[in-house]
Amino acid sequence: MHRDKQVRHCMRALAVKMSQQIRFLMIKVASLWKKTQSWQPHNLIPTLGTLMGTVAFGLWQQSFAAALFAGIGLFFLAGIYNNIERMLAALRRSEGDPHFGNVDVRARVEPTTENSGALNQAIGCLKPWLANEVSLTEENAKECCAVLLDSVAARP
Repeated sequence: MHRDKQVRHCMRALAVKMSQQIRFLMIKVASLWKKTQSWQPHNLIPTLGTLMGTVAFGLWQQSFAAALFAGIGLFFLAGIYNNIERMLAALRRSEGDPHFGNVDVRARVEPTTENSGALNQAIGCLKPWLANEVSLTEENAKECCAVLLDSVAARP
């Protein structure tokens, strides 16, 4: 009889512990389900692609090590995909920004009073060369390009 009580007590303790673990797992699954429902479907592509590719490669090669190796590679590819998607989203958001949009740069550039003399001199040196009237020396070309690049780089 005493042994019976011990077994029942152990069974109850085991049942309580299992019910607590099941409740914890159910809460965990519910929270994960909530998270996945808030995701857009295209956000699941890298995750599911990595998982399915890993399993497929492991089954194809019939090796756990091959699956692990494929999973690492696919994980890095998914990261690259996510970063490219973020960059494209940032570029799409800034299309209205004149720095990134399809803006005619020549229409935006206005020489300032500080560098207009140097700019005019550099353009004056390049005009005869463009018209094939004179040959341009390497030193002269470097000076003109440096002035022009400085004027473009100084723009906001």
